Amino acid sequence: MRAALDEAKKALGQTSPNPAVGAVLVVGNRIVARGHHRGAGRDHAEIECLRHFGARVPARATLYVTLEPCSTEGRTAPCTDAIIQAGVRNVVLGAIDVNPRHSGKGIVQLRSAGIKVRDGVLADECAQINEAFNKWIATGRPFVIAKCGMSLDGRLTRPAGESCWITGRSARRHAHQLRSRVDAILVGAQTVRADNPRLTVRGIRSARQPWRVVLSRSGKLPQRAHPFSDRRASRTLV
Repeated sequence: MRAALDEAKKALGQTSPNPAVGAVLVVGNRIVARGHHRGAGRDHAEIECLRHFGARVPARATLYVTLEPCSTEGRTAPCTDAIIQAGVRNVVLGAIDVNPRHSGKGIVQLRSAGIKVRDGVLADECAQINEAFNKWIATGRPFVIAKCGMSLDGRLTRPAGESCWITGRSARRHAHQLRSRVDAILVGAQTVRADNPRLTVRGIRSARQPWRVVLSRSGKLPQRAHPFSDRRASRTLV
């Protein structure tokens, strides 16, 4: 399951509005195929893993998946159908899907087809990687991360004439990792006026650029600021 989790982590920031999911197929204690969901509308992790194996699955094989397989048709066909048709006889699951359309139904379908299913393996870790998705599905509200760089004496900016940075290089890299995993970055109008931030993801390979959202009472904003004038201006909302 840890190997499946490693696959799922490759998908972080790439799958919204879907969850990040990983899968591995094991035969004789050896991983023979891997897969992860690469984006909404693309193959789910289980399907990619089975496709990479490229043959009918032997009865002694076990499919490990970080999230309960979907059991309804959406942009893709149900994963439960594909697992059954591939001949899988043993499935080990991490977290149960909190989406009420799926929750537990995939397990029922697999067991009804004679497949041995074990669930709850590393469930907390498997749920943790999709904490934002799970909150949205369960409540209809976004998962919000508050990010702030602050000096030890409570300041948010440096005095004039000093470096603009309060945070160090490792903290800034972490901020870009966070940006690469979210749908939007939100700032206030005064931040745009004072700092002219780019609000882009930098230094993260193949990262998806999130929306940039600026809150303003007056709507009077410097139109030459980066969020309104660079090549990603179409992904800025006021």
